[in-house]
Amino acid sequence: FFASFVIAEEVNSAQSKEALQKVLKDYIGLYRADSLDQWKLLFHPSVTVIFPADDGNVSVRSLEEFFQRQKNFFATRKSVSERLENMQVFEGRRIARVTADFIFIDEGVEKPGKLGLHLVEGKEGWKIVAVLFSYN
Repeated sequence: FFASFVIAEEVNSAQSKEALQKVLKDYIGLYRADSLDQWKLLFHPSVTVIFPADDGNVSVRSLEEFFQRQKNFFATRKSVSERLENMQVFEGRRIARVTADFIFIDEGVEKPGKLGLHLVEGKEGWKIVAVLFSYN
């Protein structure tokens, strides 16, 4: 799943760190047509997904808009996956910021980009509250 993984600060408990790492592994591991419903559970219901479009516009999507777009995309493809490289995790008390390079693989064609995630640990565990990404 990850080419490299660095935890930059030691703030949260070992159990909390394990749970955070599981969410990050599931972000990639569950990103498949047959497990998209489980993948959706990694996100806080009010997550914001933001990316710059080629035309200079900035797209902002809600969880439902983002999830539906992923579901529609998977329905038109035979194989889609993603891998993260050079991942760094910066922790605060019950919050985390993740940066990584990503390689999006669409039917064998690789598209690299940059990814930023913000997560918060609440009563339901770690949830992704913000996603920011762009293709190179």
